[in-house]
Amino acid sequence: MNQLAYFGIAFLAMLLNTALSLVLGQAFYHTAFASVMAIGYGLATCFLIIVQGHPPAISAKKWLWAIAIASLQSASFYLEMAGLLKIGAQQTATIMALMVVMALLLQDRKKIFSRSGAMALISASFAFGALAILAHPSWPKSWNNGYLFAFMAAFAFAAFFFGNHYVLKKRIIDPVSLAVIGLLTQTVWITPAALFLTRPLPLDFHSGIFLGLIVLAILMAAAQLCLNKAQQAMSAFPMALIFSIEPFASRFFLWMKGHPFPPSFAWAAGLLVVALFLGQPWVMKGRKPALFPLIPKK
Repeated sequence: MNQLAYFGIAFLAMLLNTALSLVLGQAFYHTAFASVMAIGYGLATCFLIIVQGHPPAISAKKWLWAIAIASLQSASFYLEMAGLLKIGAQQTATIMALMVVMALLLQDRKKIFSRSGAMALISASFAFGALAILAHPSWPKSWNNGYLFAFMAAFAFAAFFFGNHYVLKKRIIDPVSLAVIGLLTQTVWITPAALFLTRPLPLDFHSGIFLGLIVLAILMAAAQLCLNKAQQAMSAFPMALIFSIEPFASRFFLWMKGHPFPPSFAWAAGLLVVALFLGQPWVMKGRKPALFPLIPKK
């Protein structure tokens, strides 16, 4: 029962991240994008500290672990944005799809030639193929560093999943403290851009903007907390496999708003279903940690 619960939490984290991506996508080309993110991350940090009842009461070494892992998550996002601006959305999405294969290689690099490792590699290849077909990239003849940025972003995201699971599985840090430090670290990373690189939010912004920031912060806090809770039991590759559903969920949400599915959607979705059944991210080996208490006692 626990493994189904953890799979459900991971799936919820993916859906929350999809919603977050759609919201941020609406704000990306606005001049106050960095300010929106900085305020959102800051509010999300405050929300989780209130939920926890106190700031993370952990050692300096554990703080460094959490900051390093959160920095990987931040680096993945910023490198992906740099690639997006350089080479476009389709090409960036295709290269980012390599994250599924990279996560598998980081997790099972010593078992990749075993029977289970080969099956997982086939699953990862199908997932990459599904995402590449959905993205439908058109590769230009000239090279630019946007491709390198996107490749580095994919590796950073895979490394984040790997490191996140490691510290949670080893109980180095609890999920809530890791989420708080992660959101705080991302606030610190985005603040210089908010102050110096983009126009800040106007001081007289109306109540609608404030409500939007509150909703954004709640999404950020919930997505980070669900991701961390799921990764107590779920390693890098199954988590990456679940997150490969995100582009399809985004397309579904857009379809609900009246946008048609792309012609390649059915083929890509079929490949992803095969990848999921081969990879079976809902099957987790070993004893699973207890779901509760969500917030550990001091």
